[in-house]
Amino acid sequence: MQWILLEAQTLTRRRTWLPYSPANLLEVISESRVRLVQNAEQLLEVVIESLRRLEATFRDETPAWRDVWDRLPLTPSDTTTSTRRRRRRAFTFRPIDENEFSDYVKRHLQAHLGSRGIIANREVVIRSDERIDIRIDAVARNTREEIDERLSLIIEVKGSWNPELMTAMQTQLVDRYLKDNHCQHGLYLVGWFNCNAWDSEDDRKRHTPHITIEEAQRVFDSQAAELSRHHVNVKAMLLNAAIRETNA
Repeated sequence: MQWILLEAQTLTRRRTWLPYSPANLLEVISESRVRLVQNAEQLLEVVIESLRRLEATFRDETPAWRDVWDRLPLTPSDTTTSTRRRRRRAFTFRPIDENEFSDYVKRHLQAHLGSRGIIANREVVIRSDERIDIRIDAVARNTREEIDERLSLIIEVKGSWNPELMTAMQTQLVDRYLKDNHCQHGLYLVGWFNCNAWDSEDDRKRHTPHITIEEAQRVFDSQAAELSRHHVNVKAMLLNAAIRETNA
């Protein structure tokens, strides 16, 4: 049976593999940012790579973390120990809300993947609706401009303070959005804001798990591995949006 299984797997790969066209290969060679995407798993990898680029901008010389944090002035009534320590700055920080953060991520993906032609030979459509945070479709069209193939990915976005943070990967992403759906690939994206600069009076900070981002990533990686079955492929990514104290 083992040899029959190996032979069947080899035959399936031969029948489903599509060779890259010379035009696609030349495009990748001439432009280092371009990626060839032939399946939804590769699309997922490209999206994660793009989000890592976004994460890196939070540590640039002109850091983009300011885009996802609200700066609030301290008032004379702010007399807690934590605010007194920071009174020399006369302001404090709170993360933008979860919907705003999801919109911010969507705009980045639209600019990086949709507008810049990062994926060769496919039109990338990025949208959201009332149920799903972000949906990405990479569409290949034939010579008549008809959709010939569609690769899809659903992204569920959560702030690190969300009360369903530890369960929503299964209850929302897998059991609702990917269930009975032709789209079987999902990304559980967590905006990780935990840092000393976060206003201690913000209730959301108290609801964030008191673990390091590395520990949290391992927890969600384990969940994703357990949920990736029956053709469903789920990945987890923690996007580090924390403020470095030296930049605050």
